[in-house]
Amino acid sequence: MKNQQPPSPPRFAQRIFQWWAGTADTEDLLGDLDEHFLYNLQSRGKRKAQWIYVVQVCSLLFSYALRKRKSAASYSTYYPNNSLAMLQNYFKIAIRNFQKQKLFTVINIVGLALGMSICLLALSMFVSIFRFDEFHTKKERIFQINTQIADRNQKDLYASTFDAVGDYMEEKYPFIEQVIKIRSGFNPEIHHQGNLMSFHGYYAGSSFFQTFSFPLISGNPSTALAEPFSIILTQSVAETLFRDDNPMGKTLETATGTYRVTGVMADLKQTHFYFQVLTSHQTYEMLHAGANLQSDWKTYRNNYVYVLLRPNTSPETLSDALAQVSANASAFNPSESITLESTALPQIIPSWNISNGLGVGWDLPTMIFFMVLGLLILMPAIFNYTNLSIARALKRAKEIGIRKVVGAEKNQIRAQFVVETILLTVLALIGSIFIFKLIQTEFLTMIMGADSLDTSLSLSVLAVFILFSLIIGIVAGIFPALYFSRLNPIHTIKGEIKSRSGGVSGIRKGLFVFQFFVSLVFIIGVGAIIKQYAYVLNYNHGFQSDHVLAVPFQSIDKQVVINEFRTHPDVSAVTASSNLPGLPLPITVDITPNEIDTLTVNQVFIGEDFIENMGMTLTWGESGNKQRSTQNEELVLVNEQFIRSTSVFDVQKDSLIFSLADGTRCRIVGILRDFNFEPLNELIHPLVFRYSLAESNFALLTVHSTDIKKTINELDAIWTGIDQNASFEASFLDDKIEQAYYFLVVQIKIFGFLSALAIVISCLGLLGMVSYTTENRTKEIAIRKIMGASNKSLYYTLTKDFVKLILIAAVIAIPFSYFFYDMVLLRIFLTYSDGLGLTEMVLSIAFLFLVGFAAIYLQTFRVTRDNPATNLRHE
Repeated sequence: MKNQQPPSPPRFAQRIFQWWAGTADTEDLLGDLDEHFLYNLQSRGKRKAQWIYVVQVCSLLFSYALRKRKSAASYSTYYPNNSLAMLQNYFKIAIRNFQKQKLFTVINIVGLALGMSICLLALSMFVSIFRFDEFHTKKERIFQINTQIADRNQKDLYASTFDAVGDYMEEKYPFIEQVIKIRSGFNPEIHHQGNLMSFHGYYAGSSFFQTFSFPLISGNPSTALAEPFSIILTQSVAETLFRDDNPMGKTLETATGTYRVTGVMADLKQTHFYFQVLTSHQTYEMLHAGANLQSDWKTYRNNYVYVLLRPNTSPETLSDALAQVSANASAFNPSESITLESTALPQIIPSWNISNGLGVGWDLPTMIFFMVLGLLILMPAIFNYTNLSIARALKRAKEIGIRKVVGAEKNQIRAQFVVETILLTVLALIGSIFIFKLIQTEFLTMIMGADSLDTSLSLSVLAVFILFSLIIGIVAGIFPALYFSRLNPIHTIKGEIKSRSGGVSGIRKGLFVFQFFVSLVFIIGVGAIIKQYAYVLNYNHGFQSDHVLAVPFQSIDKQVVINEFRTHPDVSAVTASSNLPGLPLPITVDITPNEIDTLTVNQVFIGEDFIENMGMTLTWGESGNKQRSTQNEELVLVNEQFIRSTSVFDVQKDSLIFSLADGTRCRIVGILRDFNFEPLNELIHPLVFRYSLAESNFALLTVHSTDIKKTINELDAIWTGIDQNASFEASFLDDKIEQAYYFLVVQIKIFGFLSALAIVISCLGLLGMVSYTTENRTKEIAIRKIMGASNKSLYYTLTKDFVKLILIAAVIAIPFSYFFYDMVLLRIFLTYSDGLGLTEMVLSIAFLFLVGFAAIYLQTFRVTRDNPATNLRHE
């Protein structure tokens, strides 16, 4: 029969005591605890003895005896803690290493500077956006009213709200000091000095400048928007229209009426509003006199309400009021659940998951995507540093071994490498700021609304940059620091590198593959977007654009101009249109197909023979040029999408008849085959063509000439003979359509720049790795040459491993690029894209291999040409 072992003290208590004591000598204390445990076990029993043991351990943890022993154990003449003097020594060692390894230092600094430059651009935008609307003196009391609408299928949050909300809240709640109603959609085309210029703006309430702190250069803030058809210009618009003249009191002619300039304000900066001109909200009310906006609880899009609370009014008071208003709105929309919310003015931007926002949508997902894009460029530079640092382990091994032998601890080795990396990233930061200033203006011009950002190098921006470089230094240096701190000092002194962490070679290969994966993805992106740009320029939009000259009518007699242009022998046809086909179409109108439901459609006014001259196809009916309308009906043309959109409504009467918002009855006399009146990044929307020369803004001339310059001069002479005060401007429709796809040129520039950065950084890393590999294999190469190896075989020996890694990167990048570009990105840019093709992928891979081979060849050429006898002396 086996003897039973006596119960032992609680093991968890022993472990806690040993962990807390660390390196302190506590053998006698543990012995005393065990003796007490055995005594209590015999006299008091097992459970009580264990309980007393735990209490005694807890008492010892905070005792003077243990504190004294821990203090004695931590004392060392080698000062293992990283003191200030030690940190200074780290900097001296880092600078010496930079001087010894000039090639690797330059590669790392240049790579990190290139990668950090994009991140600095994103960070400067982040800092600017998070300071939006901070300059308003009443910002803490201003709130935007938002609308959340939920039905059976989904729940959506809108920045806009119902037309009736503003008047309702102003009348019912006395704690509201001001209600500011804003309506988007004021996009006047201003006739000025013979030019037709388009501007973006809002309809704004009369208290706009009294509530928001936008400075007026000219005009009275309290009366500038008090009258209908008054207009406020930003400074840049005023200079464009009037140059050195005083614009105050001047009038501007538009299609919706004559506006009088009542103020000039400074250009927008650091605000979620984005406009060039403002007009009074009364203007909108007059233009839509048939709509009762004060009782409209149905329309919530493009209508915005801001409230200014009285001093000392809590936001909770506003929330309680909005709960009551929500119930009122829900009563008018029984099929939906309506909830009104409020957002404080400084918190509107950046937004998160909100629709129909006012101004440019600086939302967090977009900014995060932009930052991730920058980090994708920066990560290869970090990986370069990691790879090259570990590759240099052989040369630094003895240094680390000696330091460990004389008493250096792991945390000191880690600190040395982290400090070295931070110093390197700070040097790279100086270069990245220089690159940032070079690319800043070009990048911001390619981003819509970026002119309202303040990305100058302020103290706050510089502080963020420095903090970012410190973080990057820690991230880049942590892996090499951990690697070197774990090296065995005995092996390192002997020149044998052995680490307790395996798989370093695999990690280095993985980082190398990732670098070229990122580079290839960006290169394929450039090829894909270039292909799309060529595709849209040659795409058949469904109308004739070749040899079509567009001439803005200005203020000239339109019918006389058309008649005179027809007399020119090079002009085969002339028609007119309110908007140019192939360009964005901002003009919409609400139609009622059954006297109940409303549908928003695009509207274009055209002249005689427009359908025939532009080569459009009728699938039913006739163009109706001879008989434009009867006494009760206006004859119109529509596209096939119009018919499909109206077919969902219950139309009891004639389906070819519908009513416009102003009450005009229209009869469809022809249906056009669907075509892309707008650029290919827009869907084909319901479209109605109405005949009206008076509403047309452009003359469209079909011109066939052997000397186009001479023909345009003769047309200019005809124009001047009709009206000398109106300037003649002409441009080909193809050129206008090409300008509409400028956003693709922007994407080509962005992706081209990013791919250039990625490939340069990757090739710098490849150059460093090949350089170090060939340097370490100098004797091997010399022996191979003496044994008869040819230069060709040496190239193969030195390059095969790198080529395999590039091939692996290509194999991973091809399916990823196909999914990302073909299925996601190109469909966002172009609704009617033809997708990613095989040609651009093959060319991109070939380009990557060409650049990679060039980087490898630069290093291997020198080594294979060296005298082997000289290389055998290499140590």
